[in-house]
Order: sequence, then structure tokens, then C-alpha cells
Amino acid sequence: MARALIAVTVVIVVTFLVASGFGRGSGGGSQAGVIDFQVAGDAQELAVYRELVAAYQRKTGERVRMIEVGDRKAMLAKLSTSFGAGRPPDVFLLNHRYVGGYIAREVLDPVGPRLAASESLSPEDYFDIPRAAFTDRRGTLACLPQNVSSLVVYYNADLFEKAGLPRPRADWTYEEFLAAARKLTRGNVDGVGVEPTVIRSAPFVWSAGGELVDDEAAPTRFLYDTPPARRGLEALLDTRRYAPSANEAASQPLEERFVAGKLAMLLSSRVEVPALRTIDDFEWDVAGFPTIERPATVLHADGFCLPRGGDADRAWRFVEFASGTEGQPLLARAGRTVPSNREVAASPAFLDASRPPRSSRVFLDAIDSMRRLPTTPNWEKAEESANRALERAYYGTLPLDVALRRIRAETDGGF
Repeated sequence: MARALIAVTVVIVVTFLVASGFGRGSGGGSQAGVIDFQVAGDAQELAVYRELVAAYQRKTGERVRMIEVGDRKAMLAKLSTSFGAGRPPDVFLLNHRYVGGYIAREVLDPVGPRLAASESLSPEDYFDIPRAAFTDRRGTLACLPQNVSSLVVYYNADLFEKAGLPRPRADWTYEEFLAAARKLTRGNVDGVGVEPTVIRSAPFVWSAGGELVDDEAAPTRFLYDTPPARRGLEALLDTRRYAPSANEAASQPLEERFVAGKLAMLLSSRVEVPALRTIDDFEWDVAGFPTIERPATVLHADGFCLPRGGDADRAWRFVEFASGTEGQPLLARAGRTVPSNREVAASPAFLDASRPPRSSRVFLDAIDSMRRLPTTPNWEKAEESANRALERAYYGTLPLDVALRRIRAETDGGF
């Protein structure tokens, strides 16, 4: 639920950029000769990026100053301040869902031309869908995608065994998933945990044969109230019978409940892996998103972005390293990412089964059925409005019909 609040901050960020008059002339915020790299994450994630920075400094002798922020909400607020002051970081990681406002206001130095001219990288090195997610309407790549993650099911293998359940099949169905959640719910253990948000609901809608919005390139409304999309949304709502209550989820986040052995299945992206690797008292693995009518999942991707007006040449050299066959294996081995670089994704750096999850290929298999959320200037505002209504519907404080009417009233034409 906490992650659902991120979008509000993005709206504030973009508004602040406009009010501050930030544009093409703003410079980077680093000291001369130092690359400022801003990134958000928990302790395990930040340790991964420190390793990346250290490796780059050892190889090149250049200095990189990591600006560490505890979570994305705080990072976006910090970006607001730095852009408004005309001193943004030289490089920062941004989720593709939040890049639309930055693209529209032309405050980024697009990486597309630099990638095309690179001697070590080429556009074809990267999977298509994350590249498309960071590409503007003119066909220019705005930020270089770091990862191509998706929504998967993390599961406690020990709890499956105790319940007499087989491990999930590669092509398991929603009915099998829900039956497992029901059987795994016992004592102080809940069967499944999922955040009731737009990005989590999307695969349910698509898998049920529905569409999330009326036009992915230029959306004007959510389609939750259409019959196939509603079927998918109701499939999401059906999981609440085997999930933590609103109060329980607020008092202890879902990922923490999973680590503590109090949650049998967790729906999330690859971002959880560094923290889950601290588990030493039970075995866990990943399974693909269960199929309702057709396979589906949703893209989770962050990209390395450069601001206009900074020392982009120096910053790009760091991005080249981080995104190539030296930097991406570091991130992959640490568990943080599903590499956007095709070669690295197919390598032992990512697929090594000696460390969990053993079934990392699940993430690569999901790419064929992966879709992405729209990237529009006001997507984040529409998403946050829908998130509020979805959360209330999920936890039973708002009838679904009322929630859907509220989504339409608050978001139609507001993308």
C-alpha cells in the first residue's frame, strides 16, 4: 500500500518543475569532475548500487557520488527540490510510469542518440518492451532501461509442502492459485498478499481478456467497468479472503510478512529478491502469474535518466558501464534486477540457481506475455486516484460499483 502513495509525489514533482521554470538551461548538481547518481531503495538494494559505483570507479578512476534515498517517494521529492534549484543529479533512476511528465516538459537529455553512437552498446542489445516504455512519441529513447521485471508469485516452499501442495506449475491457472491460497491460510499464516493498485490489477484484467484503458498510447479512461475487465478485477478482489486485513498490512508490510513466514505467497516484482535472500529459515522460489483466460503480466522497469544541461558526456559513460556487460551482471548477481540487456539476462549472472530464486527463468518466460502501463504526462495522477478507490474496494470499505463510478468521475479525460 505504501508504494501506491508514490504517484502523488510524482504529481507534486512535475508541478514543481513547471512552477520553477526548469528547462533546457539547467545544469547538473555535481561538483566539477564528480558524477552525482541518485537512487532509491532499501538497505539491500542500496548496497547493490554501491558495488556498481565502486566497480566503475576502480575501472575508470572517475568519481561517482551516490545520493541514497530510502524510498521512491522520498527520491521523487528530492528530485523536485534539485530540479527546481537547477541542480539535478547527473544520473538518476526513474520508473517508466513516472517519466511522462519529464518527457513532456523536455527536462531530460534523451539517451537515444548516445546509445546509437555508442561503441560498446546498441539498441538491439535490450529487450523491446522496456525500450518502448521509455521512448517518447517522436520515437526517441528518453532513458536507458535497467531492467525488465514483471509481476510474479513469490512462494514459501516449506508452507506448500506442509499443506500437501505441489509447487506451482509453469502454466498454473488462477483456479489453482486461489485454491492454494485457501489451503495455505491457516493459523497466523495468510495465503496470499497483493497490493490493490492499478499496476497489480493490470495482469488480472488482461488475463481475463479485458483492457485496462481505452487507448494505451493516448488513454482517456479506465475500462474497469467493462465486463471482461471487471471479471479480472473481481478475480483480484477474491484474493482478499486469504489475505492480511487492511490493519495487518498497514502494521507490517506484505514483504516483511513474507520474510517472517506469515505470508505463503506474495505478488511482487524482482525488487524483493535482495531482501528475501536474507531468509535462512525456509525455502522460497518464484512462479509465474497465474492464468485466468490467457497469459499476462505487467512490466516493471526503471531507467537511467540524464537531465538537460549537465555534464551528460561524463554521466553517459557511467550509464554505459552500468547498462553493459560489466555493470548489469553486478546488479543481476545481487538479485536486484531482471537485466534489460539480452546477453546478461541469458547468462549465469542472472540464471544461476545456486542462490534463490532457483526459478529465475520465470521472469524471462514472462516477457512474451508482458504488457506495459501507459506513459503520459498525467498518468501518475490518474493512477493514484484509481489506487485509492481500488484499495477501498479491496478491503471492503467501498462497494465495487461505487469504486468504479468514483474512478470514472475522478480520472476520465485526466491522463
